[in-house]
Amino acid sequence: MVAVYVRQSIDKKDSISIESQIAKCMTEVDENDDFKVYKDKGFSGKNINRPAFTELMKDVKRGNISKIVVYRLDRFSRSIADFGAVWQILSRFNVDFVSINEKFDTGSPIGVAMLNIIMVFAQLERETIAERVKDNYYMRAKTGSWVGGPAPYGFKIIKVNLDNRKVSKLTTNNDIEIVKRIFNEYSSENISLGEISKKLTKEGIPCAGRKSWDNVTVSRILHNPIYAKCTLEVYLYLEQKGIIIENDIEEFNGTKAGMIIGKRNRNLSKYNDVSSQRFSLALHNGVIDSEIWLKCQYKLDANSQIKNTGKGKHTWLSGLLKCGNCGYSLKIILSKGKRYLVCSGKTNYHICDKSYAGVNLTEIEDEIEKEIDRIFKDNTIEFKEVKAGSDIADYIDEIKETDKKIQRLLEALSEGSSVSMKYINKEIERLESHKQKIIEKNSKGYKFKNVKKVICKLNFNELDFEEKKKTAKELIEKIEITENEANIVWKV
Repeated sequence: MVAVYVRQSIDKKDSISIESQIAKCMTEVDENDDFKVYKDKGFSGKNINRPAFTELMKDVKRGNISKIVVYRLDRFSRSIADFGAVWQILSRFNVDFVSINEKFDTGSPIGVAMLNIIMVFAQLERETIAERVKDNYYMRAKTGSWVGGPAPYGFKIIKVNLDNRKVSKLTTNNDIEIVKRIFNEYSSENISLGEISKKLTKEGIPCAGRKSWDNVTVSRILHNPIYAKCTLEVYLYLEQKGIIIENDIEEFNGTKAGMIIGKRNRNLSKYNDVSSQRFSLALHNGVIDSEIWLKCQYKLDANSQIKNTGKGKHTWLSGLLKCGNCGYSLKIILSKGKRYLVCSGKTNYHICDKSYAGVNLTEIEDEIEKEIDRIFKDNTIEFKEVKAGSDIADYIDEIKETDKKIQRLLEALSEGSSVSMKYINKEIERLESHKQKIIEKNSKGYKFKNVKKVICKLNFNELDFEEKKKTAKELIEKIEITENEANIVWKV
């Protein structure tokens, strides 16, 4: 039987239709020949995962096909590797291959040679087109144009003129107020991704693409620099992450937002490994102050480092327990009412052979409770009363925040490029000057009364589960467990 195979990925004005392909191929089918038409409409030729193609190959292997006729070779396959594998099968079952457009027939040696040459050029054309599309994608990003896909939450896409050509640009819609709210709430210390998503869902605020808000959706918004007013500090943050930055440092003037583009490795963390990503400033202005955006990034980074710390419900020491042998976290498994410690380095990574079946978690908790009670026993705290002047808490917080910025810049200075160093130094000088002005302006307004002393007593045993967990996280860095002892590494 003669097989006529036709394929068309999408309907285009300049592409030959399925019907036209069939008509052309039928010129190679004799009147007395049995034939069958195999049609794949809406499928690309870059691979062979196509329904009709799969059916055709099954018929070949059953010995039902003597010849395959196609209008053009790329209708059959665009990949040398794929066609090579298929050609081996056709040769084994003595199936001839005829291409109408290229005028060759594999029933002859010259036809086979021509086939191999044409396949080389077909793949070259495909790879050249793919490279051209990729270059065009990055070029659009460099100009700040929106590179494609749906608009991020809070934006819509418009067309504008840029250098005498139409390009895509983002502009805000009403949902941007929800974005601002998300950033402002998360930048505070005492709110989580889960709490924000629950509040938004409870209030009935629509979530683009999903029925309700969740941690992933909120996290995706917070991570995205498409909302940020990009300043020098944003540049340094991205540079330290290993992102390739397309714009010069002078362009980060706190006005434009930015885009991270490039294919992500699905086997790696989507947000924490961005070394193969590129960053370009966008055409639209940012809507979130860089200070708030960076606060959110540092908080997200910290959360990713501690991973599941504090999520456990079987002990208020969750996230703090570490294997003394390999350093990986110890998980708590509940079985028949008893709690067992299991090393994640052993179960997840197979790098540890230690067993903690005999370790009594209750004894560890009791001993740590006693230690915490001892720390807080009759602690004397001194404080000064403010008589006049502006709010001392705001004054101190502003000084602390400025010091944090200076410290981050100093860290960047040790790793920065020669291009960025002069800008970092300039920013440090500006912050030092700003800090001095705050001190001079506010310190005159504060008058202190007598120093008071108070006794602070904490009965740790009376705290509930969540309060114990939070207190333990504030006081303890980690607890290293071995088969015979527990070593507590304190933060205080």
